[in-house]
Amino acid sequence: MSATLSRKQSTPTSLKLALAALLCVCGLLLSGWAGSAGAQTITVYHFNPESHSDRNLVLKNTFDQYFQVSHNIELQPVDDRSTFEGLIAESPPSLFIMSDWQFHQLEADRKDLIPYLRGLKDNNDTFHKLLIGKGPLSPQHATVAVSGTEEYVYSVLEDMRLTTAPLPMQQLRLLTVPKDIDALLAVSFGMADAALATENSYEKYALLYRNEYQQLKVLGTSQPQKRLVVALFKQHLPALQSALDALVDMDQTPNGQLGLKLLGLDEWTQLKTTRHEGGQP
Repeated sequence: MSATLSRKQSTPTSLKLALAALLCVCGLLLSGWAGSAGAQTITVYHFNPESHSDRNLVLKNTFDQYFQVSHNIELQPVDDRSTFEGLIAESPPSLFIMSDWQFHQLEADRKDLIPYLRGLKDNNDTFHKLLIGKGPLSPQHATVAVSGTEEYVYSVLEDMRLTTAPLPMQQLRLLTVPKDIDALLAVSFGMADAALATENSYEKYALLYRNEYQQLKVLGTSQPQKRLVVALFKQHLPALQSALDALVDMDQTPNGQLGLKLLGLDEWTQLKTTRHEGGQP
């Protein structure tokens, strides 16, 4: 009897091996699930008051295609300034692509927000905005076609070096359009008296619309404007280093280059002033 009970309770060697293999597979699956659950997606937020947000979907798709090849990172464009600054107020472990103008609006109250990368175009980190029209503007009223936000546009116009009489700032009307090229077209076709556009956009306009370009002239030039910055909260730098490295490497792949082009850039470079925060030279 005892021998019979012993044989019934014994487990064949093949079954033991199968159970051990099953337990091993389950352990690997659980460990992989835990690892993927623990790998948080890094979000890169983007808002630029210098330009219109109508291409945000294209921008997101292009950046995400680049990131998803080998990084757990996503781009999240933001449509308005208040939402963007609300996100920054939470001090999340994220990156923020913003205009240099906006960064300086924020830095007085957020000393822990540091600029880490600067965008470059043609190896230059600055650009100028041009005021372009067919002739001198009326001192009483004028319509200016722009692709940026009202607050940013007025800050540029107030400091602009003009070749004509001062702008009628109190009677100025802004016509908001998607892109600089559209602002220039608005002037050519009589919908605006002047346009605010970058030097690069004005050069493109000369190639695309040669006849219309010949009727235009530069009425004013802005102070040098710094290009986009990538900012973060310095306490999150170690966790975000991989995302910063991914941005720096964008100019090495076609998808990355396309993403940079959509931002009006050729590459990112690390700001020297942030090297002491733990970054690489």
